[in-house]
Amino acid sequence: MSTNEETPSSVAFEVDIKENPDAPVPKHILERFTDEKEISGEDINAKLTAAEERKKQLDAEKAQKAANEVAHAKKVAEEQRRLSDAKNSESLAKLQEKLSQAETRRQDKLYKNQGDDNKQNTPTD
Repeated sequence: MSTNEETPSSVAFEVDIKENPDAPVPKHILERFTDEKEISGEDINAKLTAAEERKKQLDAEKAQKAANEVAHAKKVAEEQRRLSDAKNSESLAKLQEKLSQAETRRQDKLYKNQGDDNKQNTPTD
């Protein structure tokens, strides 16, 4: 038995498709070849002019888009710089406040220690 078993409900056959050189050309293809369009120099120039205008418009749109993106990038960069400066100023103010508090604590401790030293150095009877 072969490996390709056919079921009784299916039919298999081969079809050889060969080109027929004597066959007539289909009607719709003949119409395309017979309907030659007369293209004048004016038509060609008009199409070239229209294409050039579309190209200029596209280039102008690209330039405008690029300019808008640059302006947006500058705006974002300026905002980020402003926020960074504000954050740095705030951090500097907090740091100065902490330094001031630390200096106050150091002075208080220094005075306290000097007061303790004076009490210890005084003779008692």
